Amino acid sequence: HILAFHSSLLLPHLPPNTLIIKDLPPPTRESLRQTSTQYLWTRSQYNGWGLTSPSTYPLPRGPGFHNECLAKHGCRGYADEALKMERAILLSGPTGTEAVIHAEEEKRRDFARWYLTTDHSLVGATREELAAVIGGPKAAESGEWDSAPLELVSPPFALDEEAGLEEIAAVLKAVRGGKDDDLHRAFTDEWCGFHVHIGLPPKSSSSSSCNEEASFPLPVLQHLAYITTVYEPAISSLHPPSRRPDRDATGMDLASNRDLLLPEPDFAGVDWDAVEAVYDSGYASSDDDLEGLCSLDLPLTKKNRAPPTTTTTTPIIPTTASFTTTTTTAEEEAAAAAAAEEEEKEEADKDDAYERRIQQRARDLLFAPGQTLKGLCDVMSSGGQRGRVVNWTYLARKPGKGPRTVEFRQHEGCLDAAEVRSWVKFCGAL
Repeated sequence: HILAFHSSLLLPHLPPNTLIIKDLPPPTRESLRQTSTQYLWTRSQYNGWGLTSPSTYPLPRGPGFHNECLAKHGCRGYADEALKMERAILLSGPTGTEAVIHAEEEKRRDFARWYLTTDHSLVGATREELAAVIGGPKAAESGEWDSAPLELVSPPFALDEEAGLEEIAAVLKAVRGGKDDDLHRAFTDEWCGFHVHIGLPPKSSSSSSCNEEASFPLPVLQHLAYITTVYEPAISSLHPPSRRPDRDATGMDLASNRDLLLPEPDFAGVDWDAVEAVYDSGYASSDDDLEGLCSLDLPLTKKNRAPPTTTTTTPIIPTTASFTTTTTTAEEEAAAAAAAEEEEKEEADKDDAYERRIQQRARDLLFAPGQTLKGLCDVMSSGGQRGRVVNWTYLARKPGKGPRTVEFRQHEGCLDAAEVRSWVKFCGAL
């Protein structure tokens, strides 16, 4: 989520003698960007204020980054100031929730408490976005407001534990803010995600984390893998377009698990000069236009290449005004309708064939004789890729390396307790 805050909330968390620089030129904002390189093409600049004091906080881009920016530009971006603000907000809320900061390694390994950390995939809001989020009379004071992206992680709760869901609801209410006298607001944008981890409870009642030694029975996981891949399009339809696989907003964070079921294309013998020629000719305006030319079934080789044909026509410009009325007979209309229906049927047949192929590949790979937990996780994560609709890499963790969970990553960022409850229940039911 993104935390929007009034400058008066920020001041108590600044080192002594720190100045706030609100107006930063675009080149400086690009240098201060805190997102990873993979997000450069969509989130290329830092939108927050600049601060003039050094920082020892190592995130989001490693030790020394903030101070390098300070030396070069006379200011740096936010380090842990926003974390301290939200921690104070939660502590002062109705539940007095204590969120741990400066514990990124512990968060990855344990999940045992509420954690706050920075999020390297998000950027803060622009001035225009902030004014819209603040709303009401305070919108006129938007120049005194800024924002920073954060990640809030909950401890584990039992799926049927109402007290846990109620605690989540209370925490989200405190984070959202929104009352007339609140000096903060929390919101989400199309880049934000809501991830749900599901694992077995610990063997010992003294542990508050998930089980690090055991996982679900293999047949349960095999059927879960089958359901989430074969029915991935149906499940994706529950989400907005921005949270569907391989979209601009999700990039490498939300790739399809289905892709892993199909064999790698055989590019041996592909005439790449011909591929480039097709694009250069203007015949192909997107990857979709090359479908079939460079696929498993028909590689674009010199042997079977069919280059596009072009036709040049000379327009006829009448010297006097003329009007032409075109009419079609009932037979022509019927023929056109039949052709359209046939084309639609062909496309449906292609879709059906593809779905049957996915189903067969899922059965062959997921239920292969002698399948193991590690083998299943390798199939579903391509040897360790966690940026999928469903992340299977944590199930293969060794004891002591963290809880074994299945991570459902597809839901959009969410601060609504009812929506959180519904999606958690849905994931658990799968």
